[in-house]
Amino acid sequence: MAPPQQRVIICGFAHLGQALAQQLQLTDLDVLIVEDQPDYLRLAREMGYPTHRGNPTEEIVLQEAGIEQAHCLATVLSDDASNLFITLTARELNPRLLIIAQGNLPETEPSLRLAGADYVVSPASISAQRMVHLITRPHTLDFLDQQNDGPISPKQNRTHLIELLNQLNVQIDQLVIPGDSPLKGLSLEEVESKARGMLIVIALRRVNGKLLTHLQPTLQIEAGDTAIVLGHQEDISLFTRQYVQKTEMRYRGKRL
Repeated sequence: MAPPQQRVIICGFAHLGQALAQQLQLTDLDVLIVEDQPDYLRLAREMGYPTHRGNPTEEIVLQEAGIEQAHCLATVLSDDASNLFITLTARELNPRLLIIAQGNLPETEPSLRLAGADYVVSPASISAQRMVHLITRPHTLDFLDQQNDGPISPKQNRTHLIELLNQLNVQIDQLVIPGDSPLKGLSLEEVESKARGMLIVIALRRVNGKLLTHLQPTLQIEAGDTAIVLGHQEDISLFTRQYVQKTEMRYRGKRL
């Protein structure tokens, strides 16, 4: 099993939990299913997912699952009260945790956010693929939300833009710059020169959390920065392998 820092804990393995786990297999993150229902627990194991048996509303169960060092927790139970309690407990145990909570009733969303959820999703209005985007690329959504200055809501603006980009086979992605990246210390102009037209940098989130959207060509990239880029998926993947991360051998979505 991967280190807890690379782990996404999914509480509940009903329909949305299953779909989310399947989508996460396509990422670098490892999944741990926390479930106490025997049928769902058996299904998760048959599908090859690491599991932890126990009631996720119990603090000790979340601690045993590695909540204090995990990257993200998604609580997708059908009971809003349970999702609320899990969110409260998880936020207390790990203040830096990314928490996505399922809210089955619209009136539950304010309570879940107050409890510490970063995102509240409705199974009727969000796909598992969009949930994976929340987990792996939250900074791109922050950037899109800041670009709305019209009469439509940020959520509508974001959805329309993503759909348009998909039609053009173009996507917005985020690249976290590690300390050993050859991009560290380069200006944005130099970075885009290395990219040779494969992508453009449209925003930059500094390691302190500040989001920069009006970029100067001379702005320097620092270790820990998150570059938000626009380009074709295959070009972004190639650039990432060359300049952002080491090439990894993978089998069925798992690192070897």
